[in-house]
Amino acid sequence: MFSRDGYDIGRLVWVVCDVCRIGSINKISIDPDLHRQGLGRRLMRRALADGPGYTWQTTHQSPQARNFFPALEEEWGVALPEFGGVCEHLASPTGYRTPSPGRRPRPVLERGV
Repeated sequence: MFSRDGYDIGRLVWVVCDVCRIGSINKISIDPDLHRQGLGRRLMRRALADGPGYTWQTTHQSPQARNFFPALEEEWGVALPEFGGVCEHLASPTGYRTPSPGRRPRPVLERGV
């Protein structure tokens, strides 16, 4: 997530498995100066739109996330438990290494999220 000035103010990493109908929130972070402005909720709405009706989970939760995710669960009626395990399709293959940091993808503006 980028500000109108192009500053990186938030990030959400998620994956979905359409075979198992599972979604996983792997990372969410918002600039601390911009907390409690609805930005995390906007990112989460975007992720959940990729798996309507799916079972969702999160990875390890920070102290802030331990307040954030239960609030979303109550507000939206969707379970977001901490790490329920991954399906065989989302597990990293043996020998897989994450790509080295390089050029970041160009930001995409999505409206209505």
